[in-house]
Amino acid sequence: MKNTNALNSATYILAESSRLVREDFRRRAQHMSLTQPQWRTLLILSRAPGINQACLASHLEVSPVTVTQSVDRLVKAGLVLRERPENDRRSLNLFLTDSAQPLLAELNIIAEQTREAALAGFNAAERKQLELMLLRVKQNLSDSAAAMDAALQAVSEEKLA
Repeated sequence: MKNTNALNSATYILAESSRLVREDFRRRAQHMSLTQPQWRTLLILSRAPGINQACLASHLEVSPVTVTQSVDRLVKAGLVLRERPENDRRSLNLFLTDSAQPLLAELNIIAEQTREAALAGFNAAERKQLELMLLRVKQNLSDSAAAMDAALQAVSEEKLA
């Protein structure tokens, strides 16, 4: 038997809403002949040009090997450029090419359509209030993760001492 309290909790609704937003976007973008990791990569690179592959893997919640394969295809398609920074020969920074711009413009239109579908019936004040509350949730989780990382680091240092 399902726990209805858990199914109605804010965190469950948030997670399920996130899944449905991604699914709506995927359906709207399916004609573009890009995989979900590929269009997500393009969107991330548009917001964070020069990000390295390890950081990209973290954003996409996949392994670095998976990112390498996806980026390889985007490089081959002429949509992404890899550059080695002078100060770190092991790292590769990623940038969009000019050829990616028309696709990115279409992805941004699709993203706006998905946002409008998700927020239909919300007035401007409600949208702003929701955004502020979600930013607080994000900050709470970021703070919690940082605290856990610090605690784990302290335990590791104690074991080494």
